Amino acid sequence: MPFDIVPASLAEASAINGLTRELGYPAENAETTAWLAALLDSEHHVVLLATSKETVIGWLVAEKRLTLESGFKGEITGLVVDVRYRGSGAGRQLVQAALQWAQEAGLERLVVRSNIQRTVSHQFYESLGFRRIKTAHCYEYLG
Repeated sequence: MPFDIVPASLAEASAINGLTRELGYPAENAETTAWLAALLDSEHHVVLLATSKETVIGWLVAEKRLTLESGFKGEITGLVVDVRYRGSGAGRQLVQAALQWAQEAGLERLVVRSNIQRTVSHQFYESLGFRRIKTAHCYEYLG
């Protein structure tokens, strides 16, 4: 199946929202639009789409991060491909585009975090050359 990897625009916010919901996050269209606008305006983020015949079939967000303990790195903070297109190579091409973005940004490392329950995604990232470096718990304070 032919598809393209292209930068996102606000025009695709609704399609991105649909895929976000498929991933299990109940964001509303207005929230997705606002968040997408902020990401598109950020010099530290890239939002990429996989499209087929002008239909959004996947998205990826990556960011340039700086931490005191390990310096600069790129991090894939979100990736989803429509369930009907998984296995098509769209996810692989999105990650390859993120690797290229990281390299062009001067980042030597690209990391990704994956929920422990998403075993298929673990196999996917390992097939692309990523290696597991740790397992962690995630905490949230809603104060």
